Amino acid sequence: MYDADRQHERAAPGAPAQPPDDDDEDEPPPADGQWHDGEFAGGHYTVRMTDQASLISLNKVDDALLTRVITNLMRGGNATTGMDRRKSNEVSTVVDSILDWRDTDNLKRAHGAESEYYLKRRPPYRAKNGFFDSPEELLRVRGVTPALYYGGDGMPGLRDVFSVYSRSPNIHLRSAPPAVLQALLGVDADTAADLVAQRDTDSNGFFQQVAAQVGDPHLAQLMVEEEPRTVLLEGRADTQAQRNQSSVAAVVDLTAESAEGARVLRWLDRAPWIGTVAPGSTAVQG
Repeated sequence: MYDADRQHERAAPGAPAQPPDDDDEDEPPPADGQWHDGEFAGGHYTVRMTDQASLISLNKVDDALLTRVITNLMRGGNATTGMDRRKSNEVSTVVDSILDWRDTDNLKRAHGAESEYYLKRRPPYRAKNGFFDSPEELLRVRGVTPALYYGGDGMPGLRDVFSVYSRSPNIHLRSAPPAVLQALLGVDADTAADLVAQRDTDSNGFFQQVAAQVGDPHLAQLMVEEEPRTVLLEGRADTQAQRNQSSVAAVVDLTAESAEGARVLRWLDRAPWIGTVAPGSTAVQG
């Protein structure tokens, strides 16, 4: 598109304007949650599009799936790691407290927390008693530590696997990022990457293997193949000048009934910059 515009600018005066060749248009990135890079106007950029339904819906997840995810993240990618009573209580505290934060009543679950607990914090605050507006709210929930939220040592955090923009309890496995596979299956980063590679070459084998590892028919029914409806589109640019590094992001509803066929739900004009984009690189740290 850029080259076509430059050719138009260099056209002879008075010559009829030629529309850009559609073949020059870059294909949009797939909604696979992976970074894709390119060059534009002498600068380097990287972009990714994440299907929000390929993440786990923070506002629709049930206690069974939530327990599975928290347990797997606390095990650190090894499904055979035992869970003693203390660890089991920590899982129950996180699960019950998330559900208490999200529900509309003031009835505390066995290991959960309502406003009575949070009003004793410094500074005090009340339980939300409503849907999460952002994953960052999890840091206000009893039992959620920074380590669990941010992840580390090869394991994703809660921020990497949950979305507040997915309106269904189902998970689109076709575009699920490796972090979600780690949380669902309790595998390490290398195994999750191998599963993604298998999905690209042998989708039937991939789905059969995931279903076998999940084991629970109820959870397996939540894993579906559907087209993306709401996506997070992120773009980062590095013009090799520190002050010019920039990052933008938008949550986009692809099913909106409008002339453009999409509606921006949230726009971040200066999204947090994490890592750097090196010329020729295919991935970004963070």
